[in-house]
Amino acid sequence: MGECSPEEMKARKAWRGLLVPAVGSAAFFAATLINVINLHKNHGWPKDAFKKTDYVLMAIPFIIIALAIGEEVNGEGNEE
Repeated sequence: MGECSPEEMKARKAWRGLLVPAVGSAAFFAATLINVINLHKNHGWPKDAFKKTDYVLMAIPFIIIALAIGEEVNGEGNEE
C-alpha cells in the first residue's frame, strides 16, 4: 500500500476492524442456511415442532437488529 495520511490510516484500520466480525457472521449465516436446507431435505418443514417460547427465541436477533438500526438512524447511537 502506498503512502497515506494518518487520518486515512485510522479510517482504514477502523474499516478493517469490521472485516473479522463480518466474515465470521457471514460464515455462520451460510452454515445455518445449509443446515436449514439439509433439514428440509431430510425431514420437510417443521409441523408443530416449535412452541411459543421457540418463536420468541427466534425473534430476538431481529428485534436487536431493528433496535440497533433504529438507534443509529435516529441519532441515539454512539456520539463523537
